[in-house]
Amino acid sequence: MKKWLLLLASTLVLVGCGETTQTEEVTSTPVESSEQAVLAEVTVSVTVDGEEIDEGEQVLEVEEGAILLDVMKEHYELEEADGFISAINGHEQDEEAGKYWLFDLNGEMAEVGAAELELSDGDLVEWKLEAFEG
Repeated sequence: MKKWLLLLASTLVLVGCGETTQTEEVTSTPVESSEQAVLAEVTVSVTVDGEEIDEGEQVLEVEEGAILLDVMKEHYELEEADGFISAINGHEQDEEAGKYWLFDLNGEMAEVGAAELELSDGDLVEWKLEAFEG
């Protein structure tokens, strides 16, 4: 009888331990994966009349699909209105001289504004304050 009780007690202990381990594994895995964001590495370059400004070129790690305007606000001192940037790190555009902040994406003029542009891994964003040649 003692052997039977000892066997029953041992079985209950093993079953109890097995359930705890299994529950921990099942509940911890989904929480970890849902908190991981997909990151993208983008390069942002800022020049005035062809000269790089302070903190002008930065390689940034951002969430895939991050909006360019939001990224600029996080890493540079901006003045902007309605999604249009008028100054970066104190360098203001000059309407009388026809100098405006424009940017290229991967070597080509962007088709949307900074408030709409979603960034992807490997993107190169080149901000330029220079005379607009439209």
